[in-house]
Amino acid sequence: MPHRTVLAPIRLAFILAALTVSACSNVGVGADNRYGYTRGVATVGVPIDSIADGIQAVVSPKAERIEGPLTAQVASVRDGDTITVLIDGRNETVGLIGVDAPKLDQAPWGRRARDGLALLVDGKTVKLETDVAVRDQDKRLLAYVFVDDIFVNREVLLQGLAVLSTVPPNVAHVEELQQAQEEAKKNGFGVWDPAQPLLPGE
Repeated sequence: MPHRTVLAPIRLAFILAALTVSACSNVGVGADNRYGYTRGVATVGVPIDSIADGIQAVVSPKAERIEGPLTAQVASVRDGDTITVLIDGRNETVGLIGVDAPKLDQAPWGRRARDGLALLVDGKTVKLETDVAVRDQDKRLLAYVFVDDIFVNREVLLQGLAVLSTVPPNVAHVEELQQAQEEAKKNGFGVWDPAQPLLPGE
């Protein structure tokens, strides 16, 4: 099939270019950059140890064996942006795309983020929608998570339980997630509460 032989290098070249740009750039607070790396609290670097790791996360055979959307049962909630689900009789660790929750030691928001996410998904059946990069460097499955008509990634940002963190090429819902964070900031919800702001973790 000649078309696959041609398209595979093109796809890999596109992914390499996106990862190279994101790995070399830092974007400040509140930046509105669809294809850059943004985070809601501070200027940070892309949390991928190397471009090679990022490419491996996208194109590894293990990653390509899972394609969304698919249905799963939530077994546990690890923190504000990571859950464990049961898929086809096995446990999968799932990271919420576009979401960066406070660490558990960032009182009080770390535990509030975990508990808020648990209220939304724990023990429930969820639909998982993947994007271009299916896994991260920690081998977590990356997904947009839905419970019935609730878009969970958006909801945790809307409640101020986490901040926006986008890493190309996973930008399918970036505008919707940006709007949710702006709404939370405007209303002073969660980590955006000026009376109890999010502090750096230890």
